[in-house]
Amino acid sequence: MRRPDPPWLPAILARECRLAFRGATFWALAAAGALLAAWRAAIPHASSATAAFRASEAILLGLGVLAIFLAASAAALDRRQSVTQLVLAKPHGSRPSLVLVRFAAVWLSLAALAAIMLAAASLAQVAVGGTAWHLSPYVHALAHTILPIGLAAALGFSLSTIFATPLASAVAAIYWIVIPLTRPHTAVAFDLTLSQHWPMAAFLTAFLLVLTAALYARPIRDRGPGTARLAWTGAILLIAAGAAAYRVAAAGDDALLGPDPVLAAIASQSCRTGPRAPGFWLPDARGRLLALSDYAGRPVVIAFWGPAVSESARYLSALRHLTTGLDSSGITRIAICVDRDPAAMRPFRQDAGPSVVMLWDRGRHFGEGGYWDDSPTAVAYEVTALPTTFILDRRRRLVRTIQGDVSLDRLRAEVTRVLER
Repeated sequence: MRRPDPPWLPAILARECRLAFRGATFWALAAAGALLAAWRAAIPHASSATAAFRASEAILLGLGVLAIFLAASAAALDRRQSVTQLVLAKPHGSRPSLVLVRFAAVWLSLAALAAIMLAAASLAQVAVGGTAWHLSPYVHALAHTILPIGLAAALGFSLSTIFATPLASAVAAIYWIVIPLTRPHTAVAFDLTLSQHWPMAAFLTAFLLVLTAALYARPIRDRGPGTARLAWTGAILLIAAGAAAYRVAAAGDDALLGPDPVLAAIASQSCRTGPRAPGFWLPDARGRLLALSDYAGRPVVIAFWGPAVSESARYLSALRHLTTGLDSSGITRIAICVDRDPAAMRPFRQDAGPSVVMLWDRGRHFGEGGYWDDSPTAVAYEVTALPTTFILDRRRRLVRTIQGDVSLDRLRAEVTRVLER
């Protein structure tokens, strides 16, 4: 019968975290990360959502690569000191739970670094942006980065143990860098930082940790049933990760892996042909599919924007206040977020307000020869820059296109002309 984990495990976790927080390396990384995040967030008129998004991009790439090497160095230290001499657990052997505690300490220290970077970004946003501070976008950004950072740490921690060489973690770090840089030429399924891929990333992370724990636990004398349980758990997690990967590949969101005929049909339209603007079926922040035809008989303002564009928050705010002072309340405002991750648009709800319909246009591959287009609806409307505004009359005819950032006064004047037609 397997003995329960001893009560000193939480104490070991607390001590490991205190050791990390007292180290000079941690505070050097915190200072460098804070400067980087503050620099990315120091944009005039940037909202909390914009600053948090730009900081989270730096966290996912920069801190993700560091997580691989930091976790790999922790595992390599344990291995050099022999598997039975984990830091602060030398008298207690190398039970699998100690391995998980060791990894949890590394993960928590990385989460603390991410929180420090977001705090620096928030200070820069208030000081340079001069806009109101809101907590929710920074909480969302922290939650959005924790799992990918944990996966990166698990890659470094596990691979350096399984293969007993620093080259394994170097390969993982290269992967973490190459995928964002080659997005126009690779399938989106390989990007494990996206929120829609979190189930796959979570199962993969758990599998790597279970496998590492099983390897560390080999010297334990009473390991029989415990090791078998770890083996079965690892097999189940690996199967679950494979099933999640298959679901991502079979979803049809990426033409490189198998296009969805509905999305392909949207992308095959053109705003230059026919009397009516291209139709679409896009999910909102809750995943509900909405169509342009749902707003038949009403003037529609369609605004394409992206969270990576610094003017997005001001642009969405103009949409929010567009109908103020207008006689007609029948104007529909649709803000279409062009990004690879649907979670990217959620923090910007505060800038757009509840009256603006927020939709997500999948950033995927469409077209021939691996040509990169941001999204099927953006392809149909021939969007070449963000933000871009399209004004449709009550018959769904495209009567005005405005490219680039637009002031509230100009946007309101253009909509008024459409209403007077």
